[in-house]
Amino acid sequence: DPASPEEKLVLEGIETFTNFEKRVERLDKELRNFDNGARQLGSSAALLLAASRLRERLVRLLFIFRDNAANLFPRRIARQSKETLVNPNIMDRRGKAHSEAVKFQAFIAEDGLATEAIPQELDGFARDLRMLLKSLNDFPEFRDDAVNSSIHAFAAELEYRASCLTEYKGYFRLASVQQYVHGLTAEIGSHIDVVASNLAMFIDIGVPTIQLSQQYAAANLSNLATFGTIFSGVTATLLQLSYDHTNTKLAVSVNAFWFSSLVFSVAAIATSLLGLAWTQAIHRSPNHRVPWWVLTWIRRSPLVLLVNAVLFFFVGLILVTYTISNNMVTPILITIFATVTSIGLASSLCWIVSERFVSIHHQGHIWLEDLMLETIRHITAPIRTITHRIYSGFGGLPLYVRRPPPARLFERTTDDEPVQSAAPTSCGVSIVSPSSLEDMVSIVSEGTPDEQDEARRSRARERFKRAVRTVISMQSYPRTYGSQSLDWMLHPSPASRTPSIGGKVIRRYGLSTLSQKLQNLECTEDISPHQALVRDLQFSPDGKYLATASWDKTACIFKVAEPSADNHFLYHERGFTEQILWSACGGHVLTRSPRGIKIWTKDGVCLKTIRRPHIVQFLQWVPLGDMSVLSVEGSEIVKLVPSEKVLETYNCGRVQLRRIVVTSDGHRIIGIGPIGEAPNGLHPSRPTRVEKRIIGNQVPLFQDVSDVKLARNNTHLLFSFGDQSPPQLWKMDLVGGRGRASRNCARLTFRHAFLSPVSFEYVATTFGGKNDQFILCAGKSGEILIWDRESANLLHHIYPKDPDQDLTCITCNSLAGDPFAFAVGGHDGSIRIWST
Repeated sequence: DPASPEEKLVLEGIETFTNFEKRVERLDKELRNFDNGARQLGSSAALLLAASRLRERLVRLLFIFRDNAANLFPRRIARQSKETLVNPNIMDRRGKAHSEAVKFQAFIAEDGLATEAIPQELDGFARDLRMLLKSLNDFPEFRDDAVNSSIHAFAAELEYRASCLTEYKGYFRLASVQQYVHGLTAEIGSHIDVVASNLAMFIDIGVPTIQLSQQYAAANLSNLATFGTIFSGVTATLLQLSYDHTNTKLAVSVNAFWFSSLVFSVAAIATSLLGLAWTQAIHRSPNHRVPWWVLTWIRRSPLVLLVNAVLFFFVGLILVTYTISNNMVTPILITIFATVTSIGLASSLCWIVSERFVSIHHQGHIWLEDLMLETIRHITAPIRTITHRIYSGFGGLPLYVRRPPPARLFERTTDDEPVQSAAPTSCGVSIVSPSSLEDMVSIVSEGTPDEQDEARRSRARERFKRAVRTVISMQSYPRTYGSQSLDWMLHPSPASRTPSIGGKVIRRYGLSTLSQKLQNLECTEDISPHQALVRDLQFSPDGKYLATASWDKTACIFKVAEPSADNHFLYHERGFTEQILWSACGGHVLTRSPRGIKIWTKDGVCLKTIRRPHIVQFLQWVPLGDMSVLSVEGSEIVKLVPSEKVLETYNCGRVQLRRIVVTSDGHRIIGIGPIGEAPNGLHPSRPTRVEKRIIGNQVPLFQDVSDVKLARNNTHLLFSFGDQSPPQLWKMDLVGGRGRASRNCARLTFRHAFLSPVSFEYVATTFGGKNDQFILCAGKSGEILIWDRESANLLHHIYPKDPDQDLTCITCNSLAGDPFAFAVGGHDGSIRIWST
């Protein structure tokens, strides 16, 4: 037998958790591989620690989400033993578990609900990710902007969610909050996939790159140590021959220079070996955590010491030649060769040191050669200025050269005409040869490509290529939207519990009768009063009139019995008409544009225009009021009267309200909207991932809620979503609050979702029938569905006849019980009325 809609939702919820579990296991596997690969690198202690903490954190997070899923789907998902919180593969040297795992076990034993710890664990997960990223960035040999941006986005998302979840402390036993936590698994799982992919890339590319760089540095130090050993042996051998000769000052100077050379070479050997051991050590500090003088001595001093040893050796060698030689040829040659060699060594050493200084000081944006040329130009600028003035002082005498003009610059039109330039010079000035001298032309310096500009363009092209690669990698980062709600099918409210067998039979018979009656629905009216899409429409309280609002800056009121005659058009001079609303008595109509509110009579007479300083998101009449209006403006609800006087302002804090409904007694306002920032001021990584919340009961919603409707008896709420998620019905009960009067607190309980046999994009939903016993929904592609409110059974499905029939809104004539009637608005400005 095919699975019921409720069973399908449960299976989808189980599959969502199973996918999350697989993603966590994959990340744990990559962390193990990352741990093994990072051990081959020097200074990898921080990486190993970050990987270990992440693995511990993943164990606790998986335990929390499994416990939450077990609460939602009992007997389907088994709970996990508390002993599994301590990973036997992650212990300290004494074989004990880390303190955070022990504290988490104690918290569960005391509180009994693991979900209460999810804000702290998500925040800790963000800290561990930032620690891992910081450890990766400690290796300058391998950098990837895509890795940095993806991990930063994940950490920011975790911190935002953790901050928002702190407001639900003590409410994690509620089914709505548990479902919201379950919905986070899809979003967190997508981020986990990105982190796992980045770790795999680091293992495949980063580890070999860093290892090769460290091996190269170690090989350099090893070569320096080898050369220093050989050189010190040569110096020590010569010292044995010259040590006993101290009878002259030259002999003493030779010993002094060679002993100094031996000291420098031995120091170079010791420093090289020390640097070699330090470079390959796992627990060495990163470069930015080491004092500059220590890092400079270990890495740079061996080469300087060896160069000094060679220079002192050459000086001693020159002095030796003057001491033992009987002619001047040998000393002079040795002096020349040693001097040239010493100057070359010293110059090369200065160049290397200057290159490093310029690179660090200018952060690689300029080369040493460019800096030297710029310095030379700056120094010689006064000389060139004086030379130019002297040259200009001779009166601009022309200097000519007897040579034929270049063919590419000059072109002779006739044999008797003078020569004229056909192209500008590098200075942008055309050259005209003297007419009296046919074979004479002015000297022109031909322009050549600037090497510096070419180098800059080459570097700019490389930077552009890297930026393009980074953007492509970031766009390949998976984008996750809100997952379809599972709707707590295993936690029905008391009002939705299974009735008795007799009740089932009676209910089934009634639904069958309703379904047969709805089969007679047909489109009785099809009119097009607007030139643009219909944004809103509503029947009057007595059911005799239908009011519509369109983006063609007009609203329309016409009689339902005669829709083609006696229409009243309401014109708006500014902005689109977004909403239209009948008053409770049916004598007035309220219309909304982005920054304006208009009050009309049902005959189309404008009574008042109210201008607002902020964008008006939604309007609502105040029940039992004297023409008072509630205007939703950002996070505030402003109560106005036609005289534009503000009576009251209700602030909803961080929630940016989209829609509100008011109970018939005017005591309660239920609003929906996203939360732009967390309590600590954090924002989500993407605007589409902001938290959504029902104001009035502080219920979190994972999907993007687009509209809310309230039943006329104030007992049920209908929520619509802006994607393919089905509408949801919630029950509102009045209960007694702590320290308050009885039945003064509203509690929202989820009832069920209205599922469709086909997948399409929902655009609008509403209650229908005399007692709001129906739920009507319009699809963007023209689908119209009607469900029974109490059982969520699909009673009728109207398929679109025209493939271009895009619907935008729907409303039901509540007083037309028999015949049953409703109206829909289209994207082309058409309005269709259906009735039985």
